[in-house]
Amino acid sequence: MGWNQLSMNTHKLTYTLSMLLISLLLSAIPAQADERSCSVDWHKLSLSANQNQQIHSLEQDWNTKYMQLQPQIVDLQHKLVKLLADPKSDPVEIMTCQQSLSRLKEQLRNLATANYLRKRAILTNNQQHQLEFMLQQAIAEKQRSQIPNLPNEEQSGIGGIMHKVRWAIQQH
Repeated sequence: MGWNQLSMNTHKLTYTLSMLLISLLLSAIPAQADERSCSVDWHKLSLSANQNQQIHSLEQDWNTKYMQLQPQIVDLQHKLVKLLADPKSDPVEIMTCQQSLSRLKEQLRNLATANYLRKRAILTNNQQHQLEFMLQQAIAEKQRSQIPNLPNEEQSGIGGIMHKVRWAIQQH
């Protein structure tokens, strides 16, 4: 194989890998917006007027912080996609952009967790148990929705576990 052929193959490989990374990043952008929609219906916990006001205040605080960070995350995601698509991009710039993006996402996750914990601290013990049950139900529903064609009677017990294992090891 000649030098020109090797150079051409390397260029094709670089291009293919860049397109793969771009498609992965583009598919991750909507996921950021979905993180916000996965929330608790706090009103189902029979909150007192004071608790309701405190939860509302914390939600406003979260929305303010979210609206400050999310546009920065989206901008960095778009910048990273452009850098990855350009074969002449500086690798250091790509890594710096990726690290900045990761830091912002981690900051947003930490703020969300802290906000949730402050809300949970407002609840009584009984309300905290109700919240735990609500979250367990939401997790179970999400898991059921991710496993296609699983009849309800097979969703629990060993049948559900076996089906999940079979589904996980199958090629999709």
